[in-house]
Amino acid sequence: MNYRYALAGAVALLALVPIPAAAQRGLRDTLANPTTPEDLALAFGVYVAVTLVIGATVLTVDRSYVRSIETRLRDDPVSAGVIGLGVLVGGFVAFAAMGAVVALLVDAGAPAALESVPTLVGIGVSVGLTVINTIGMIVAGLVVLRRLRDEPEPNPWLALVVGALVVQVLYLVPLLNLAVAVFVVALATGAIVGQWWQGRAGEPSESEPSQQTADS
Repeated sequence: MNYRYALAGAVALLALVPIPAAAQRGLRDTLANPTTPEDLALAFGVYVAVTLVIGATVLTVDRSYVRSIETRLRDDPVSAGVIGLGVLVGGFVAFAAMGAVVALLVDAGAPAALESVPTLVGIGVSVGLTVINTIGMIVAGLVVLRRLRDEPEPNPWLALVVGALVVQVLYLVPLLNLAVAVFVVALATGAIVGQWWQGRAGEPSESEPSQQTADS
C-alpha cells in the first residue's frame, strides 16, 4: 500500500525534527544512561512521548494493519519470532558487510563521499526499527488489555498508551531492557515480514475484512 511509504516519510521527519535540541551531550548521556530518579523520569517521559507520537502516526495511517499484525502473532508467535530473529541477524550481517565493502572501496580510491552511505542506511534502519518497535508496543498493549478487560477488540489507541507505558518501564531496567527489546522487535519484525510476504503472494488475510469494518 502507498500508505506504507507515507508512514515511512512521516516518521523520518518526526525522527529528524528533535535532532538539533537533542544534540547536546548532556541530554544524550541522560537519556542513554539515566542514573538519578530525575534522570529516569526525564528519560521515561521522553521515550513515552516519542512512542506516542510515532504510534499515533501509525494508527492514523492504518489501524487495520496493526490489528492484522496482532492476529498473526497470536496465531503463530514462534514462527514470527524465528523469522524476526533471522531478519535482524541477517540485516546486521549485511550492514556490517556493506560497511566493510565501502571501506575497501574508499581505500582503493573511490570517492570519500561513499563513506556516508552506511551512515544514511543506518539512519534509515534506525527509523524503521523505531516504527517496528512502536508497533510491537501497540500489540503488547492489545494483549494486556485482552487479559485485563477480556475485550474481543480492545481500543488500539488505549493499547498504544498501555503498551508504551509498560514496555518503556521495562526498557529502563538494565539487562532486562535488551532482552525485552529483542523480544518485542523480533516478534513485530517477523509478523510484518510474514504479512508482507502474504500480500506479495496475493493471499488475502483472514482478518482484513472484519478489521476494516471495525476500524472504518
